[in-house]
Amino acid sequence: MRKILVIQEDIVILKILEQLVKINNFDCKAIRSLEELNIDDQQSNFDFIITGILFEGISPLEFVAQVQEVILHKNLLIVTNMGQDKVKQEIFALRGVTGFYTVPIDLDEIEAIIQAY
Repeated sequence: MRKILVIQEDIVILKILEQLVKINNFDCKAIRSLEELNIDDQQSNFDFIITGILFEGISPLEFVAQVQEVILHKNLLIVTNMGQDKVKQEIFALRGVTGFYTVPIDLDEIEAIIQAY
C-alpha cells in the first residue's frame, strides 16, 4: 500500500491533510513532530512526506534538511503558514522538494499531486 507521512504542528492542518490522504487510499501516519517517529517509521520508504516547516527550536531549512536525511521518501511536499518567498527559494534550492504550499491550502492541487503518483 502507498504510504504518506504527515508532519504538522498545527493540529487543524494535520487533521485536514490526514483525511485528504486517507480518502485517496494511502496509508497515513500523521504526527506533530519528528520526536513521534519510531525506528520502523525511519526505515519505511514513504511515497510522500507532507510537512510543515515551523517547529520550535529549529530553522525551516534545518528542519527540511533533517527530514530529507533521516526519513526515506520519494516526494516531499511543504505545507506551511510561512509564505515568505525567500524561505521558499531557499528550500527549493535544497533539491528534492516536490511542492511548497502556503495557508490557505489548495487541497485540490495537493490531491492532484498525490493522485498522479
